[in-house]
Amino acid sequence: MLAAILLAGLIAAPVSSAALFVPVRSRARVSGTWPATRRLVLALLGTAVLAAVVAAALAGMHVVRTNLVAATAAVVLAGLVWLPATRRWNARAHLCWSASVFLFVAYLVFILHWTLISGLGAFGTSGGVVLWVLEVVAGVLACAYLWELCDALGTERWRRRVTKDTPRADAMPFVSLHVPAHNEPPEMVIATLNSLLRLDYPNYEIVVIDDNTDDEELWRPVADWCTEHGVTFLHLADWPGYKSGALNVALREYTDSRAELVGVVDSDYQLEPDFLRRCAPLFAEEKVGFIQAPQDYRDWEQASYFRRLYYSYAYFFAISQPSRNEHDGAIFAGTMGLIRRSALEDVGGWDEWCITEDAELSLRLLRAGWSGLHVDESFGRGVMPLTFEALKSQRYRWCFGGIQILRMHWRSMLPGRRSADNELGPAQRWAYFSGAVQWYGDLLGLAFFLLLLVGAVNLAAGGGDLFRKLTAFVVATVPVLVALGLLRAVALLRRGTGASWRDAVGAFLIWQSTTLVVARASVQGLYARKAEFLRTPKSTERTSWWTAIRANWAETGLALLGLAGIVAGLTRFDSYAGPLLAGLLLVPTLGLAAAPVNSLAAQRATLPPDLGERRKTEWLRDRRVVAAGIAAGAAAGTLVGVGIVAALLSAPGPAIVQLPQVIAPAQGRTVAPATSPAPAPSGSTSPGPSGSSGPSGSSGPSGTAPGSSPAAPSGAGSPSPVPPSSPVPSPTGSATSPVPPPAAPTTLPPSTP
Repeated sequence: MLAAILLAGLIAAPVSSAALFVPVRSRARVSGTWPATRRLVLALLGTAVLAAVVAAALAGMHVVRTNLVAATAAVVLAGLVWLPATRRWNARAHLCWSASVFLFVAYLVFILHWTLISGLGAFGTSGGVVLWVLEVVAGVLACAYLWELCDALGTERWRRRVTKDTPRADAMPFVSLHVPAHNEPPEMVIATLNSLLRLDYPNYEIVVIDDNTDDEELWRPVADWCTEHGVTFLHLADWPGYKSGALNVALREYTDSRAELVGVVDSDYQLEPDFLRRCAPLFAEEKVGFIQAPQDYRDWEQASYFRRLYYSYAYFFAISQPSRNEHDGAIFAGTMGLIRRSALEDVGGWDEWCITEDAELSLRLLRAGWSGLHVDESFGRGVMPLTFEALKSQRYRWCFGGIQILRMHWRSMLPGRRSADNELGPAQRWAYFSGAVQWYGDLLGLAFFLLLLVGAVNLAAGGGDLFRKLTAFVVATVPVLVALGLLRAVALLRRGTGASWRDAVGAFLIWQSTTLVVARASVQGLYARKAEFLRTPKSTERTSWWTAIRANWAETGLALLGLAGIVAGLTRFDSYAGPLLAGLLLVPTLGLAAAPVNSLAAQRATLPPDLGERRKTEWLRDRRVVAAGIAAGAAAGTLVGVGIVAALLSAPGPAIVQLPQVIAPAQGRTVAPATSPAPAPSGSTSPGPSGSSGPSGSSGPSGTAPGSSPAAPSGAGSPSPVPPSSPVPSPTGSATSPVPPPAAPTTLPPSTP
């Protein structure tokens, strides 16, 4: 029965996911209760249609009636259980969510049941359970991304969304705009300040804070410009706390006493004149503690690399933030944001221990009972990292800061009642908790990649122990999960940002190419008190493949190992295991190989003269290196953990492992009676139909131990014992041999900043 239920998930999840991305002509929203009723009716009808599709497909596979009814009923039940939680979504989003979660749960239950009853032995069972735990984590992360996706695409009636048509109050409170700078070209900072002087707003001041720039030739021209234009300027030398420390000084000592709001504008941004006039009135609602407009960028259209990088950034503000905002869980992302001064002072100002002080501040504000708003409109454009190495450094800081927040505030994110010390609601807690743990998707993906490499070595050496301990259902389930994750990420990029298919795939590969540095930061953030600011190599006029490879040597080395694994898999076409392993290695290998390609593309991309000069000096902005944990320890721990799991899975079992027969033989066909084979020697496998060594010698009825009476397989209607070396008749009558492949992770979208 478990097999039939899993088959139902394998059918329902792709069908419902495809339906979510089919464009539908928008209809005018109608006020009143009818839209909610319509959504409920359509969700129920959609569930019924999906169940009918599943039932028809299972019937075509000749699944027996009892199991067909149970599997179809499970699909219907999954759809009904999630109706209260997805009541604001359209029917397509509801079906995508319920069917995908149903597939995750069915797979995890099936794989755990099989691991515990299939006679793997002590070592094999231990390895299988550890691997199952990793798959549980992957499933939780995938569900976190999927919820965000369905929420963004499926919500029909937004309650808190702030668009250009949202009414504004007439209030115009006094605003103090703080502009932190560190080792920036003076021309760029002055261009930003000129844009601030052009703001169409009567009540504001500008405070420029130079944070520990040691070259006077960089900060002195800015200081002179500020003196000439009546702008407050302060230069901090050898000041602790870095950016947050500088912002605290500006808040406490240099902010006008009339200021009700404090804004942060990075020194490379150029603002639209209506920024304050459109955003400051949103604070007319007394509970609003902060607002955040999108961080947007300029001069990205001219080169393919920067187009793809732009779309990779746009995902967060086009998809993640609106979803979080609907549940009052938006993040304050720093620049292009405004904060109520009294709220900022009430929570103690900027915390100087966290390198993502902006996101940490928003959590404390929400916990104190304030509300936050994300604004859809873009009011300013800055400069993206102009080298790939600078992008990796930025991703490292974001991830390290996210894990710092998780480490210091995890108790506030756990489910619980509201209190005077923690006024976060359930949706807010989930938004911040899921946002923090999503950073571990890269570490998990790296662990699975290393496991696949171990599987490739095992396969190339002619071994079968590792693969025979993985159920044949992985042949279908894992590719479906991987494909769904990849297609959803790319399709969502297109729907959310307007990117072309090529640019969406390129943006996805940019995410994947930073996997190694994010995985490193996610481990170091657990125990290091301060982050290691990764050094960005000094840029030169001359670029070469060798320079790009040397700057990304670790990613290049892993990509070469992945290529070797793909080749090893493609040499074993005598089983499903080889080609499937090669296919599962393809995406992470391409992502890692994209690192030196992106590095070279960023260096060779044509930029306007001012940005070209900034690219030459970009390495200056990450010169500050502080105490950090040892990265080698994190890498070694990951390798040791993967090695232990691989060793446990590869350990010889005490007997032939029994694999479940997935589908019953075709009606009207009979299967030859089983003959008892001679036990295989420890550590070896019986030859398969083609004479190859592999897991085909492990085939047998589900849950039967060697020498015991055969039981009916999960999807069969009657006992159909099959000789270990015999092919299993398929529903169409052709011979198939269920050869189990290596396990692989669900492809996850990238972590959000």
